[in-house]
Amino acid sequence: MSNDDRAPTAPRRDFLGMAVGASATAVAAAIGYPVARFVEPRPMPSSGPTLVGKVEDFALGTGKTVLVDEKPVLLLRSADGHFRAFSAICTHLQCVVGYSAERNQIECPCHKGVYSVEGVNIAGPPPRPLEELVVSVREGSVIVSEA
Repeated sequence: MSNDDRAPTAPRRDFLGMAVGASATAVAAAIGYPVARFVEPRPMPSSGPTLVGKVEDFALGTGKTVLVDEKPVLLLRSADGHFRAFSAICTHLQCVVGYSAERNQIECPCHKGVYSVEGVNIAGPPPRPLEELVVSVREGSVIVSEA
């Protein structure tokens, strides 16, 4: 029997190597996912409406970042005095966004994402609009709560 008559063994070894690798990956994922979920902190429940300041603390045509339930929130006051609030967390990679009064838009400093003052993503990498929150004014106090 010559060397040419034997069946090649390399493809069989390749298949076994891939099968062992795929099995190891599946086992790592099955163990790693529950561990990652255990280590990740639980989201804090909303504590309800949050007083963020007095109306006079927010000048017309400006934006200010405030904390609501330990999360940054961008509070905008338009030139006509109306308030809008958005989560200040960019929908791209969770950087904190800010308001640019010169350009009248919300901007992410990390990857140049741009949102309109309505929270709609208009340029850059953000995949979706900012989450809008509810703003109410009671007796001169500005109150923000989740929708």
